[in-house]
Amino acid sequence: MAAFQADLPDKHALGDSWGLGWIRYDWAGHRLIGHDGNTIGQSAFLRLLPEQGLAVALLTNGGSPRDLYQDLYCEVFAELADVEMPLPLTPPAEPVTVDFEPFLGTYERAGALVAVFRGEDGARLRHTVTGALAEMLPEKVQEYALVAVESGLFVVRSTVGRGWLPVTFYALATGEEYLHFGGRATPKVH
Repeated sequence: MAAFQADLPDKHALGDSWGLGWIRYDWAGHRLIGHDGNTIGQSAFLRLLPEQGLAVALLTNGGSPRDLYQDLYCEVFAELADVEMPLPLTPPAEPVTVDFEPFLGTYERAGALVAVFRGEDGARLRHTVTGALAEMLPEKVQEYALVAVESGLFVVRSTVGRGWLPVTFYALATGEEYLHFGGRATPKVH
């Protein structure tokens, strides 16, 4: 189940590829597998390092779960396995100028409507939760400034915690355009 099945279009939010139900991670040349999950008010992180028989699970129900995951797993894997966790994606030290015109538009999937548009200060992303989940959330809409890392790859400042979240734009071999954000692929509809 941990064998390679498919590449991931966004190598920064999750791992680099999928197995069967497992996310595959390359941490400094060490192959880890795992799976994360989120629901309203809860987050879970699981990483296994089969070569050393190490498994680490983190279950949270509040606070800044991604920050806790980064801090805890960085320390645990360095101490117990001498494996360095990759640093999370952040904006480049020097601003990067890219053409974001090709990415402007509306992206939609079950549970989410995402608009990428030109704001007063540059490219922006507006994420709206839709459907049954929207009824349970007090805040249905979040808006972010898109900060370019390279063409097709941006980051936005997380609304929870201190980190940045990757936003990847890509097209399938058949031409359909997608935005990958929050661990989800969302097709462009306009």
